[in-house]
Amino acid sequence: MGQSSGNATLTTNISDVLQVTVNVTTVSLNFTTPVNYINGVSSAVSNQLTITCNRAYDLKIKTSGTDMVSGSNTIPVSNISAQTTGTGLGTQSVVSALSTTDQSLATGIPASMSKQISMQFSTAAGNNAFLKPAGAYTTTLTFTAVAN
Repeated sequence: MGQSSGNATLTTNISDVLQVTVNVTTVSLNFTTPVNYINGVSSAVSNQLTITCNRAYDLKIKTSGTDMVSGSNTIPVSNISAQTTGTGLGTQSVVSALSTTDQSLATGIPASMSKQISMQFSTAAGNNAFLKPAGAYTTTLTFTAVAN
């Protein structure tokens, strides 16, 4: 006998997905020796973030306040710089002065599942803003991914 065919429609429903997970929730910049004050300090945070997004996206950072606070003492967050490190992160930017406004760390990061993103935080050499009484000066960092 001959041949017979029939058609069926295959539908794949894709929903946008965007998830930011902060894997390392504490970043420490430690001033413990005179050399730290003279040269500045930095902290590399390996795989601080994991991001899943089905589209290209931009990554931003901001702080919860204009100052890091320890009791009644403050240090402006603008004395800290931040940047992503690694490859495959689109166009990367150095945020030279943290602030309460979203600032771009990277744009056009390719869509990916569970993309690990490492960060680096730094202070400038000889910055008098850190000549403060001993204490743990804190603020909250907020990382935001925005799908393109």
